[in-house]
Amino acid sequence: MTLGLDRFEANVQLLPKPPKLHGITDAGPDRLALEPGQQYRFTFAMGSCIGCHSCEVACAEQNGLPPEVAWRKVGEVEGGSFPTTKRFHLSLACNHCLEPACLEGCPTGAYTKLDNGIVKHHADDCIGCQYCTWNCPYSVPAFQPDRRIVTKCDMCQPRLEAGGTSACVDACPTHAIGIEIVDVAAWRLDHHEADGPNMPPSHLTLSTTRIILPEHMPLETFASSDHDLRPEHPHWPLVWVTLLTQLAMGAIGSTLVTGVERHGAIVAFLAASIALPASLLHLGRPIMAWKALRGLRRSWLSREVLFFGLLALTTSITVAAPSTATASLGLAMGVAGVYSSGRLYVVPGRPAWNTRLTVVAFLLSGAASGPLLAMIATGRYLPLQVVSALALLAQLITLGAQLRRLRGRPAREFRGSFRLMTEHFSRLLLVRCLLTVSAVVLVFNAPALVVLPIVLIAEGIGRYLFFVTVVPLSTPGGFFTGR
Repeated sequence: MTLGLDRFEANVQLLPKPPKLHGITDAGPDRLALEPGQQYRFTFAMGSCIGCHSCEVACAEQNGLPPEVAWRKVGEVEGGSFPTTKRFHLSLACNHCLEPACLEGCPTGAYTKLDNGIVKHHADDCIGCQYCTWNCPYSVPAFQPDRRIVTKCDMCQPRLEAGGTSACVDACPTHAIGIEIVDVAAWRLDHHEADGPNMPPSHLTLSTTRIILPEHMPLETFASSDHDLRPEHPHWPLVWVTLLTQLAMGAIGSTLVTGVERHGAIVAFLAASIALPASLLHLGRPIMAWKALRGLRRSWLSREVLFFGLLALTTSITVAAPSTATASLGLAMGVAGVYSSGRLYVVPGRPAWNTRLTVVAFLLSGAASGPLLAMIATGRYLPLQVVSALALLAQLITLGAQLRRLRGRPAREFRGSFRLMTEHFSRLLLVRCLLTVSAVVLVFNAPALVVLPIVLIAEGIGRYLFFVTVVPLSTPGGFFTGR
């Protein structure tokens, strides 16, 4: 055992000495007093990191994290040409951005940016919707199953306040991680040092982590985790919620086309009423769902909840007293809700979703399925058949435009989504297209009761593919650990 320790110590002594970094210290904030216009930030010297993962272990131990949750992650970056290939490690946690996307998108206000620059997550206000994770280009906020909420790095704020430093800084044997002060105004003007290899561009959120690149860094690199192309979570509750709310929007709108009838309003009300409680299944803390209305000024999720709640209310009024005014108001609430639902996914952190085609596809889904539901309820077919058929054709065109968009972009996230769609899920994609074409033909030649299930299955497959084929922006992962 002693011989093994001697060898370990000898190897550590042979490690390259970390570069001297201006302003970095492992002392606490008692020696790093902030002045107005300044905040704390992490620094990382890429050439000093040996990939030992001590920072990950220290972070998990300090914060009591379960094995499947990591606030700090160590990835691998490779580059160069044989025989001069190089591999470097990249250890990153929360970047405590100047414009944090997690804060902007949170519907409950669970995030605040403190005076010292730390982006603080307040567990008591979190409902576990995970929208902050989608919003963050670095995929930093992590859903913690045992607590049913999202959690993230707070730079070990209690340790800082006690005069110490972060656990990851203390644990790093080569002093590759540090904390320093940054001038906020100056960093806004020039934040290029936050851009690292194979990382999301810093301008998206104005990341403050300063990355010191090693000497002789290869011009072209790739993340070791790039090989790890895997489907994302399908989020089944969201699949059904989006389909039902779009169905309700289309159904109440169809009553305006054929004349407002109680039966058409009833089916729209039922679809909207089933969707609202179903949406709670996606939340980690469904009992606190009411907090989602707090963020109406900035969160599309809050607006979605509001408009779909109003859709259920207005359709119920239309059931009680059918009128063009209440049906029109219901349609307005439905369109606003579906638009908000689509905008919810138009975020830079998920490039495949970050397009107006997402909103268009959501609206077309309601226009394709809603008229069929209204046909069944009212027995009136024309001109609803035409509306549904045109919406289905437009849905195919939208799908083609999305595939062309994904194929034409060189970035890993676009290429990955295209590969998942056309290779991993190629059969499902084909089935979705065939069902849609069949529905276009059958809508004029078969009862709506037969066509509607076909359309819902096709749209359900499309929504499933929407969730599982998205490749998120993120920081590099390890070859064995993946993302």
